Amino acid sequence: MKKNYLFTFILTLCFGFLSFGQTVLITGYVDAPCTGAKPRTVEIYVSGTIDFTDWKLQRQSNGKGYTTNIDLTNLGTITDAFAYITNDSAGFTSEFNVTTNILQNSAISSNGNDAFQISDKDDNLIDRFGEDGVDGTGKDWEHEDTYYYRKDGSTANAGTFSSSNWTFGAKNLLDGKGKCNSAAALSTLVPFGSFKLVASTDPSITVGNAVTGLDYFEGNGPSAEKDFTVEGSNLTTDITVTAPTNFEVSTTSDSGFAASVTLTQSSGSVASTTIYTRLKAGLTTNTYTGDVTVSSTGATDKTVALSGKISPADPQFSFRAFLDDFNTIISTGNPSEEQTFTVEGLFLSNNLVVTAPANYEVSLTTGTGFSAAVNIVPNSGTIAKTTVFVRLKSGLAAGKYAGDITLSSTGVADQTIAVSGNAFGAVTNSMVITGVYDGSLSGGTPKGVELYVLKDIADLSLYGLSAVANGGGTSAGTIRYSFPADAVTAGTFIYVATEDTNFNTFFGMMPTYTTGSVSINGDDSIELYESGQIVDVFGDVNKDGSGEAWDYLDGWAYRKANTGPEGTTFTVANWTYSGVDGLEGGTNNATATKAFPLGTYKNTTASVQRNGILGFATYPNPITNNEFTITSSNSSKKEVAIFNVLGKNVYSTSFTGTKATLDVSSISSGIYVLKVTEESKTATKKLVIR
Repeated sequence: MKKNYLFTFILTLCFGFLSFGQTVLITGYVDAPCTGAKPRTVEIYVSGTIDFTDWKLQRQSNGKGYTTNIDLTNLGTITDAFAYITNDSAGFTSEFNVTTNILQNSAISSNGNDAFQISDKDDNLIDRFGEDGVDGTGKDWEHEDTYYYRKDGSTANAGTFSSSNWTFGAKNLLDGKGKCNSAAALSTLVPFGSFKLVASTDPSITVGNAVTGLDYFEGNGPSAEKDFTVEGSNLTTDITVTAPTNFEVSTTSDSGFAASVTLTQSSGSVASTTIYTRLKAGLTTNTYTGDVTVSSTGATDKTVALSGKISPADPQFSFRAFLDDFNTIISTGNPSEEQTFTVEGLFLSNNLVVTAPANYEVSLTTGTGFSAAVNIVPNSGTIAKTTVFVRLKSGLAAGKYAGDITLSSTGVADQTIAVSGNAFGAVTNSMVITGVYDGSLSGGTPKGVELYVLKDIADLSLYGLSAVANGGGTSAGTIRYSFPADAVTAGTFIYVATEDTNFNTFFGMMPTYTTGSVSINGDDSIELYESGQIVDVFGDVNKDGSGEAWDYLDGWAYRKANTGPEGTTFTVANWTYSGVDGLEGGTNNATATKAFPLGTYKNTTASVQRNGILGFATYPNPITNNEFTITSSNSSKKEVAIFNVLGKNVYSTSFTGTKATLDVSSISSGIYVLKVTEESKTATKKLVIR
């Protein structure tokens, strides 16, 4: 029996050792600060040897369950090493100088209130960070714009999460940090690669990161407080936190500040404790720095760098403005929509005056009180954050309007805010959407739009495009992509794509323009703008196109000749369709199952009618001088109606002879001139656009 017990005990030890030795732990995460929230990264540690085939990392967003699955198969087999799942492998390598065991996946897009768990190939839950079904906002495990990291010695939790097993950077710690922001690499702040399976038994202290921005104006101290954290383990004595010269610390917000504070240990531990710090009052204009020292017997001292600045109390003001173009449509008679910016000031001896440039107006109240300038009166020299409303005036002639809003006050240098906008005139319907395509190459490319120029356009910047995803409704004046101020001639095809490499591979030429704004799928719509107004549309903007007659998933749709532009109306019958997967089956357009009819649209035909068709007229392509020729088999005098001249319906009177040339040109809104040339004589008649 003793042998059996001993054997069982040995098996238990071996099994326990094996279980401890072969596992995976989530050890950390960084909510990264670079453009596009990159490189957001999860760190895991592999203890023993793990084949990651069919393992998965699962993300929980906003407390709605661990529903986003990230396949870890491509990590391969890893032994006793860290691995990283990131949304930007290049950025991660740049910030942390790690080049191995990296898996890139865009689903690593967790915010500071989200969570992760890891499961093996049999869907056994191995480890978890975050509470199941709980949004982390306001919780002790929230990590917005910072990091979390596992404490040494803590083990895989099989789903039983405890925040006490983790350390957290200060909220917003990483804002503006990283090489991507021309600051020190994230590796100087985030302790990736440092986790140990066995916690040390030596006394140790852990502290938070440096504190900056402890600033105030001379005579207005102390500074606002900021904080860092301190904790300790295996301690034999209390922890002493000592402030450097000119700074002070406290364990209580807004009170109790002194040169040092003591944190009492209990059973060798000091739980994570917030220490508040500030720059002392009564100091003179200067920059101040120093290190807080955190110490306990037997533990290595830790320091926290502090810095602050005292500035002279001179008159000053500042503004915060992010203004888009101000656009108004003349025919409405209205000013542009309002936009806002904020101003604030200190130590001012006079009013802050906000002056609009010519053709703009400002107000301190939405919808009313607009004028050329407004005065903001300080209270004891201070102007609290104040919202200023600005708009482009009504009653302007068509054109572009730019200028500078000027902010001024006695004793302060003027500051300016640039504004620009447009007063849009009547549309000319000089361009039409002729095709949309959702390609079959990597990333579903090429994606984009084909357009056709019906009449010469001197300034293409009057035009723009907006994609409407999944039936989300009209963009209603929000132009996602505006063309540059190029000139284009009638008969030109314009190709707008999301990128140029795969477009060139597929179509054998480069797109005219590239923009991510046309990243359309087969269920999305496109709106074409001219002068701030929608002049043509493909797709029903209020419907997801999936399963609709106009569904072009991995395919295309193409406008029929002599149709459009149609304003905000989409007519299904005016288009031909490849059907779903029409662009599959090949590596380029020529080998696709159904090739996109590149550059084949025509809008060239006008009919001459009276009691049946008397003749047929065709524009040259491109149109030359807006002229076309009418030929009839009957040489007697005829009364004619001319349809579809430059996309409009027009009417004339009569002509004689077998051949006449019509020259159509605009003289005012809605009025055109028809010049009829018959052999040696010319007659000119006015036509009204119906």
